[in-house]
Amino acid sequence: MVAGIAAALLLSFPPAAAAVKVDAGISNTCAVDQSREVACWGNNGNGQSTPLGGKFKSVTAGGFHACGLRPSGIARCWGFDGLGQSSPPGGVFKGASAGDNHTCALRQSRKVRCWGLDSSGQSSPFPATFDSVSAGRAHTCGVRTTGRVRCWGDDGDDQASPPPGQFSTVSAGDSHTCGLRPSGRARCWGDDGDDQASPPPAKFKRFSAGGFHNCGVRMSGKLRCWGSDSTGQSSPSGAEFRSVTTGNGHSCGVRTDQRVRCWGSNSFGQSTVPPAFG
Repeated sequence: MVAGIAAALLLSFPPAAAAVKVDAGISNTCAVDQSREVACWGNNGNGQSTPLGGKFKSVTAGGFHACGLRPSGIARCWGFDGLGQSSPPGGVFKGASAGDNHTCALRQSRKVRCWGLDSSGQSSPFPATFDSVSAGRAHTCGVRTTGRVRCWGDDGDDQASPPPGQFSTVSAGDSHTCGLRPSGRARCWGDDGDDQASPPPAKFKRFSAGGFHNCGVRMSGKLRCWGSDSTGQSSPSGAEFRSVTTGNGHSCGVRTDQRVRCWGSNSFGQSTVPPAFG
């Protein structure tokens, strides 16, 4: 993500449903299909929905740019590059996360490298080893190899001030952050103006923090979203899902029937899933 972008999840699909990785940006969505080709839909005002050709093993959609990792681990980005967010450094990465105007990625050494806007320190990572990283609007968080969360960047709403204790994963949103405890319980911190930092008392298998809302896959496979629902972004269908990703005003998930579904804002077509994926 981004302001709400969360990390994309690895999935397995039959030929009828091509996506293997899906990620929602601010107003677009990108996916990698079984042949490792990237497709994006939604806002394309800065070329963020016109991916580069060639093979990719993962993709992450940000504010007005997107990035993918080649099978070799080399990062390639497209879209707006006025702040350097689409100009990745060389070298090999294990994973990447695009924020509003910056991108962070995890090296094979488990060190984080970021590029793009650094006005709030969001691209100046803490010098430690991490298991994962998530870029939000103007802050970034990662789960250290110790299981503790460390954040850097904008902390105006305490979104970069994680609570103590162990986490299995973390997702940075606009001005809030959420993490999953090893028990599956969600814990959020930061801006709570839309109740986005007040998770329900449920256990989740995976989840994603968006702009002002979050969605998680419960142990039953049902989705539970909380926070702003101004465009229907927190009102998923009652189907069972395998994964979920949240943008600014829309959300997308992969159902257990292995079809991609999106809901919420569709002002740029970001919730209109192409037939190949739906």
